[in-house]
Amino acid sequence: MSETPAVVADLSRSPLPTRVTLRRRQNVVLQFVRFVRFDLRIMRMVAKGHR
Repeated sequence: MSETPAVVADLSRSPLPTRVTLRRRQNVVLQFVRFVRFDLRIMRMVAKGHR
């Protein structure tokens, strides 16, 4: 049996996040706010579907 080699993406040229972006991603309060907003949006879609 011959195995096909795994395809590996070349990410060497991809842009790195800035310090501000990293701090935003690691901020627990901001993550919680985004989580609540996302949940409310999903709940709104579910509620519209049940009408």
